[in-house]
Amino acid sequence: MLIVDDCTLYRDYLYGVLAAHGAVAPGVAWDLPSLVAAFDSTLPRVILLNMASRDSATLLRHALALGPHLRVVVLGVSEDDESEIVACAEAGVAGYHLRTESLDDLIDLIRKVAAGESLCSPRVSAILLRRLSALASQRPPASKELVLTAREIQILRMLELGLANRQIAEELCIAIHTVKNHVHSLLTKLGVSTRAQAAVVARTLLQPEDPPGYQSGI
Repeated sequence: MLIVDDCTLYRDYLYGVLAAHGAVAPGVAWDLPSLVAAFDSTLPRVILLNMASRDSATLLRHALALGPHLRVVVLGVSEDDESEIVACAEAGVAGYHLRTESLDDLIDLIRKVAAGESLCSPRVSAILLRRLSALASQRPPASKELVLTAREIQILRMLELGLANRQIAEELCIAIHTVKNHVHSLLTKLGVSTRAQAAVVARTLLQPEDPPGYQSGI
């Protein structure tokens, strides 16, 4: 676990809370040099980034580039700030903790993100869906209707659940590079650029009568 926040008081408080909930010596950072140094020394699976920090957009971009399996949760986001919510989704964050949400919500979010899920509140989902609808309205009409293979629908359902490529590969008993190829094809067909955006589309696109995909409880 790595906490990135340029407010010492908030950073120290969050460190104490997470340590009390079982986090093993969380790393801390407040700017880009300290982020890189803390990452090298702790090798975290999850980074918590307060978007109220100075140069938060730069910190987010560098945090997401530190490793393919790294999961980033953004803190301090206002549900009224649609541009920031959309920017974080486009960057590839795994979860949002809004200013209106509690400490218990954050602890639960961290555990789920560490387990491989990608989460956002209904309010955030609605904002992202509106953004996708706006982008779709700006594109010229497609020459043919969207056609997904049965395998692509399986993988899209798993993206909706927030599963990582390795988890998808294990569930379907296929190679990771095959999963990556399918994900790339899905993003292209859906006209989106991130897995989070594909998950939002899946919630409106997939219907119960679609070909069998990932089953809950597996």
